[in-house]
Amino acid sequence: MTTPHLTRRLFVAIAAGGAISAVAGCIPVLPMTLSPDASDKIGFGLWAGVRGAKFGDPVDRTVGIRRIRGPRVWTHPITGRRLKVYVRTKRERSGTKTSYYTMRADGTALARVYDRRPGRSDRYFTDDAFMPMGPWWNGKTKSYRMAQHFDGKTRPYTVSIRVTRASFTHKGIPGSMEYVWTERTSKGRKTKALRYVYSPGRGLVVAENLMK
Repeated sequence: MTTPHLTRRLFVAIAAGGAISAVAGCIPVLPMTLSPDASDKIGFGLWAGVRGAKFGDPVDRTVGIRRIRGPRVWTHPITGRRLKVYVRTKRERSGTKTSYYTMRADGTALARVYDRRPGRSDRYFTDDAFMPMGPWWNGKTKSYRMAQHFDGKTRPYTVSIRVTRASFTHKGIPGSMEYVWTERTSKGRKTKALRYVYSPGRGLVVAENLMK
């Protein structure tokens, strides 16, 4: 015969077990459920093309027409902040493109802070987000308000990152990552939409303009 006291205890235990089971059932949609390996695949080493590299590690890596070097200390002319940046150069027929990248303060993305291209004014960026970092997963989307500064003007934009495949095999390289990067004006007009694929040990392997 079960006493009322035991019945209550049994009910609490069953309820607690049910709650745990319910939470466990939700685990796949929570960020904390990503394994360390899964989150590490969307990290600085993936962007740099150096397996296992962390932001702040020395890098001098050339793959094809792109080279990434750093870190170096650079003072942002708009904010006056001293930043740790990596310099990425890309050789093209028109000349060499040079961009500086740093880690966002919130750690969710790598950000551009400077861009120089042949025949164009130098651009500086504040609060940018360009490549996802840390615990991202398939379908995760995040928007950022940023600004571009050039020719003495400041223009606000909203950029968004949507990870379409957090980890897949691209041309025989497992652990590759694909995302779509979109830029819009303050009025909501889409100005850029790009699809990127990065692969371990290679860095950027696909850059597709989706506006064409």
